[in-house]
Amino acid sequence: MFTALPGTVQDFYISILSASIQALKMNTYFDNFDKQRYNTDGVDRSGVFEVGSRVFYFDWFYRHHSDLFRAYSALSNDDSKLLYMFLVSYRLAGHHSVKIPVDYLFKPQEYAAYQALEQGVESQLALTGMFGKLKHYDFEYEGHQYKIDCLGLEYYLFRRQYFYEKNGVVVAPQAGDHVIDGGACTGDTALVFSNAVGPSGRVYAFDPVAEHLELMGHNCQQFPLPNVKPMPYGLSNRDVDCPPIVVNKYSPGFRTTQQQVPLRSIDSLVRSGEIERVDYIKMDIEGSEMEALQGAHESITRFQPKLGISLYHNPNDLFEIVLHIQRTYPFYQLYVDHYTIHEEETVLYCIAPERVVKA
Repeated sequence: MFTALPGTVQDFYISILSASIQALKMNTYFDNFDKQRYNTDGVDRSGVFEVGSRVFYFDWFYRHHSDLFRAYSALSNDDSKLLYMFLVSYRLAGHHSVKIPVDYLFKPQEYAAYQALEQGVESQLALTGMFGKLKHYDFEYEGHQYKIDCLGLEYYLFRRQYFYEKNGVVVAPQAGDHVIDGGACTGDTALVFSNAVGPSGRVYAFDPVAEHLELMGHNCQQFPLPNVKPMPYGLSNRDVDCPPIVVNKYSPGFRTTQQQVPLRSIDSLVRSGEIERVDYIKMDIEGSEMEALQGAHESITRFQPKLGISLYHNPNDLFEIVLHIQRTYPFYQLYVDHYTIHEEETVLYCIAPERVVKA
């Protein structure tokens, strides 16, 4: 789809615009749609052409292409830059026209083998949500035991979300690390991080939703290692004291609107000694990533932790978060990876050169 990486803002603009228009004209990918994720109510949306989204994103690209180019230019390798162009073009042209080159689709045999391994049974817990009942999993993968009630672990174990390993660079939780898991939800990432950091590591699993915290407490008792600490707060740039919010379901996409939820900044927890140090920060907090990064400024400056930050909740996150980190923490190398065939699950990875471990 893209034959060269542009070196100027004008070339970037023309390249993405022409590729997106060509894709709209030539392609009709009805198979490029995750029905399990988007047809939960039984209505098939795979054939819907969303005119409003196309108008919004073409206008968005016109207004912000200079900022998008600056973010693209800040990335540290060509693979990240090429993927970034696909992600922008997907926003313009949509799922009928652009296929994002995600790694797991190029490993069909390994993918099938993993799906055969991750066979859960219906959870005995009453908790439910938009994807129905949870499942109970108990299986071994790559030498680690995974026992948990959740929606599945494929994204983190097979697709390797939050574990960047490309071009000889590793940005991931490793043995002995102290990890911030922002947006822990059911505890699925907490379990994967728990096994990754091992008995000498720590995982601080943050969530402000009462049902998620109760589920995490249940799951922590099943985890092979006692190194996960549920933290009953959302991450932000300020502290708010109040009880966890009750939503009467599991809610992976929970966002605060006018509700008050308990919040903590990473800096306040480090200052108080509740968190000893920070080696890796994961944030998937539904659009609050910028505030949480601001609330971690002292800790990021002091510890220079590895970062895995979601870039997809707000359109402008694709450039605002990248440029904020480049401007505020110039010691970081920046990479991007992506984990679905849709616009969700884009992650910005950041690592200081002295932390780089060769794969």
